[in-house]
Amino acid sequence: MVNELKPGKSLFPQNEAPTDDVINKDTDKTKDKNKKKRSPAMTAAIVLTFLLIVLMITLALFTSLDEVTNVFDAGKVDIVLTESEWKPEDAQNTVPEAVIPKNPKIVNKENVSVDVFLKVTIPYDYMEIENNSGSKGSVLQSVDDTAPVPVPLYKFIVTNDDIDEYDQTLGITQKIGKGWTLLAAPDGTTFDNPKLDTEKKTITYIYAHTLESSPTSLAPLLPYDEDNLNKCTTQYALFDKIKVMNFDESFDRNRDCNIYIDAYGIQSNFLKPNNETTSDPWEVWKIIEPTN
Repeated sequence: MVNELKPGKSLFPQNEAPTDDVINKDTDKTKDKNKKKRSPAMTAAIVLTFLLIVLMITLALFTSLDEVTNVFDAGKVDIVLTESEWKPEDAQNTVPEAVIPKNPKIVNKENVSVDVFLKVTIPYDYMEIENNSGSKGSVLQSVDDTAPVPVPLYKFIVTNDDIDEYDQTLGITQKIGKGWTLLAAPDGTTFDNPKLDTEKKTITYIYAHTLESSPTSLAPLLPYDEDNLNKCTTQYALFDKIKVMNFDESFDRNRDCNIYIDAYGIQSNFLKPNNETTSDPWEVWKIIEPTN
């Protein structure tokens, strides 16, 4: 069998071959169609890139703001009790009516203002007091068994215009320097000043450093200034000297005859809630040593 191949009709009429224009037109249409399909994707990419750039700038701005450093210099309270005239050898083998230099002051050694107090504890007894000068042997105070009067072993001496003065009433009252006040508490409290310890036989005095013009207002010591120590030191000593009282021979000289002095200091600002400040000696002392 012979299979004959017969040519079919031409795809193109005779003398009508496809031209370049037809091919080019189809190609251009395809390009335009593809171009239209890519356009949204490219737009999205551009927008996303822009947003990323804006976000990076924003983050960079926030980071720079967060890098602020605040430096604080913490203050503290540091006071020093000084006695420039005190010589330990002067207190050895003391005799009745001896006068011994002793001048307690407080220095503020730090960079904040402070309110200061002094607590002094000394022995007392109910012995008979004699005068060892002038009318030697005369009795200044007799023992009264029905109403004994406590007498401190030492009396504070304050020097004014080169004149030594001390309280000669022979009770527990004492002379003190300018700018110092015996702390007083409002009525209704159980706070005693001076306070007697009948077991140890001691008297404790608490003094506040106050304004000379207003004894009910504290006088803070300013921050330490090496070039101007007067501003950070109590101007006057609590007392300048002490005098040994002339007890009779029955006084027990083997007991504790020491003087104990404690200095207290507390920041003068922001002592109460809401940043309040007080200059009332009693209010401040309650913060230092809570008491009724």
